[in-house]
Amino acid sequence: MKREQNWIFDLYGTLIDIWTDESDPGLWQNMAGFYAVYGADYAPGELWESYLRLCREEEAALRRETGFACPEIRLERVFLRLLREAPRRHPAELAAADKKVWCASAANVFRLLSRRRFGLYPHTRETLRALRARGCRLHLLSNAQRVFTLPEMEVLGLPPFFDSLYFSSDCRMRKPQPDFLRSLLVEQRLDAGACVLVGNDFASDMRSAAACGVPAVFLNTDRYPDDELDAKCAALVRESGEAARPRLIRSGDIRELL
Repeated sequence: MKREQNWIFDLYGTLIDIWTDESDPGLWQNMAGFYAVYGADYAPGELWESYLRLCREEEAALRRETGFACPEIRLERVFLRLLREAPRRHPAELAAADKKVWCASAANVFRLLSRRRFGLYPHTRETLRALRARGCRLHLLSNAQRVFTLPEMEVLGLPPFFDSLYFSSDCRMRKPQPDFLRSLLVEQRLDAGACVLVGNDFASDMRSAAACGVPAVFLNTDRYPDDELDAKCAALVRESGEAARPRLIRSGDIRELL
């Protein structure tokens, strides 16, 4: 590949190794306790069901408004609605006076309580640093909620490597909606053919790249066996044509980008 390029990276599963469990009863027991501090009373299972219902409602409303096949809501709205629409209330001295700060706190408490594994994949910083040293521009295109994703990136020291950050929650759409990647290309004034998109998901990352004519690299961090990986690649080529065939890094080692 050319030494002077624009690199567009996915985040989770590509640079950050993360596992969250949002179905854990302990998560919802603790979140119910968090809401109770502010006078909103839920049973743990009731809170989980309400969260899922409000996510569906917000997504359906956004799909109607935008026409996007893959809309992306802002979870802050869901957490605030859970506070305001609690089925029961009790008097509480604490109040969510600054709604923006409160929503950020609720979202990050939720994220921390649901997180089971979190860290960079090996050699991530070194690889990004090497690309920057070559004069490459780096961009992030992530299906993610800015409210807790940016803090996670900051903890891991990632923001300084990037020229731009695109979070799906900001753009109200997520990959594989082609408009998401196109918005980055247009706003950053990038030629699709002079970019490389790096991701770990065929359905979102590779399909987005194919739809926009961006060369792609598939980073096999999930360690698919060769036959399964080849089958996924063949399906993408059948759907989008030979030009969509990504370079496969079968080992999942990001250093192979160099």
